[in-house]
Amino acid sequence: MEKKDTTLVVPAFRLCKELTLLMTGWEHAMIRLKEAQNLVPANYSNLELDFQEAWRESKRNAIMIGGEIRKAKQNIEEVKSDIILDEIPKVLVDLPKSANNADFRRAIMNRNEEYKGSVQHLDKLDAMLEHFESHMKIMENTSRFLKKQMDYIIRNGRG
Repeated sequence: MEKKDTTLVVPAFRLCKELTLLMTGWEHAMIRLKEAQNLVPANYSNLELDFQEAWRESKRNAIMIGGEIRKAKQNIEEVKSDIILDEIPKVLVDLPKSANNADFRRAIMNRNEEYKGSVQHLDKLDAMLEHFESHMKIMENTSRFLKKQMDYIIRNGRG
């Protein structure tokens, strides 16, 4: 049976290119997580290798998403500039000078679909980064648990 790669695809948006994030190592580690509860010394190195690979995969994904977060912030700034330079002056023509305040400018931006889409894309990337950072923490904790279990087994002669 051939093992297929599990991926997560993040669609392209303005300056942000499409990302294909590999999730195969994480999926494999999650399947083996139960084995960590009943550690047998013969399985230790293999389990540790799988959990470390899942950590590295999650770290790579987090780094890639971090790069796209920077681009997403640039997207927002570009859209914001377009709104401030192009849209707001047109709306202000018919309004009194007192209407040109921060709340008014923010209201115009929040009605702009491209701005809302850019902010939503950044929010999704931020959530994904948090998700992959939690993957890394799970693998770190599992590795730490495995090491403690092996120390216990070695000290007590079990295994």
